[in-house]
Amino acid sequence: MSMDASASRIPWWEPKLGDPVKNAVIDVIDSAYINDGPVTRALEKRVAELAGVRFCVATPSCTSALTICLIAAGVGPGDEVIVPDVTFIATANAVKLAGGEVKLVDVDPGNLTISPDRVAEAIGPATRAVLTVDFNGRGADYRRLEEICTSHNISLICDSAEALGSVLNGRPLGSYGQAGCFSFSGNKMFFGGQGGAAVTDDEVFYQRLRDLRDHGKRDFGPMADTLHANVGFNFKYPNVNAAIILAQLAEFDARMAHAKIRDVWYQELLSDCNEVTFPAARLADGEVGLWADAYVEDKRAMMDRLDAAGIEFRQFFMPLHRQAPYLQDDDAFPNAIRAWERGLWLPSALSLTRAQAERVASICRHY
Repeated sequence: MSMDASASRIPWWEPKLGDPVKNAVIDVIDSAYINDGPVTRALEKRVAELAGVRFCVATPSCTSALTICLIAAGVGPGDEVIVPDVTFIATANAVKLAGGEVKLVDVDPGNLTISPDRVAEAIGPATRAVLTVDFNGRGADYRRLEEICTSHNISLICDSAEALGSVLNGRPLGSYGQAGCFSFSGNKMFFGGQGGAAVTDDEVFYQRLRDLRDHGKRDFGPMADTLHANVGFNFKYPNVNAAIILAQLAEFDARMAHAKIRDVWYQELLSDCNEVTFPAARLADGEVGLWADAYVEDKRAMMDRLDAAGIEFRQFFMPLHRQAPYLQDDDAFPNAIRAWERGLWLPSALSLTRAQAERVASICRHY
């Protein structure tokens, strides 16, 4: 990479923090109580509001949130969970953590979410749940999926790690099914170092999540006086991390708006580029992409040119069926393979400017 390219590097993603976050952390430190407590409860309340549901349980990661949701849904040894092939491997690993077995299916070629047709074909006697993924803020076909799951008496859990703030058919993603889960890891719109949250409208399910999150505790009193109603784990989330996220959520509308205009910039700037196209268009009712995704016909050549220009990017997730723990033949996953062969996430940071988007588009047009 040349010195000129390095000096004008355009990041793929970077957290947006600043003084409000610093001050929120200082307040927690000054309180001398940085562990799970009132700030975490405030974060749970805010996330539940954004998800349009009544209950939220904050956890150390989205993986742990998915795991306790699956356990609460009854997943255990001998049970199968249907998972889309296009997702980060944590989705499948959560099934293994819960004790279940992963059954992969292909995705819809338009929005890269789990295919209801493939789900219906995959359901068998051992199927306990379907675990959807709202890929980069795009919602699955929840009308059909809810019908399928209800008719087979199986649970529907939503991995909405990339979809906080995205809305489908008037409902926030994460609010469908029995529960939804969000991520606050480093490449998310709202960043807590690490972190996750499980949300639900089902009070009984919520209580089960609370039990699993904190050793079956039914109150927040001293440990010596606490009754433990059920077996649970230590999946609590500290006040100090919750404060980092809460301070960022004060900019919720502005961050959503930036993500929308960022995608408009790329789509306008690359409208005359035959080599670059985009996955299914955002729906008018509120889907928001976490990252700016694009399809390129010669991905290797594009990556080389972007890298030489000091422009960061990310490839789409390798299909799970090509990962060693879940290895299968390609034959059943043509849509996942086609997306991976072409898919790139262009620079998407909240700091991205129109001028930077123009530079990215210029490189894309001439690779």
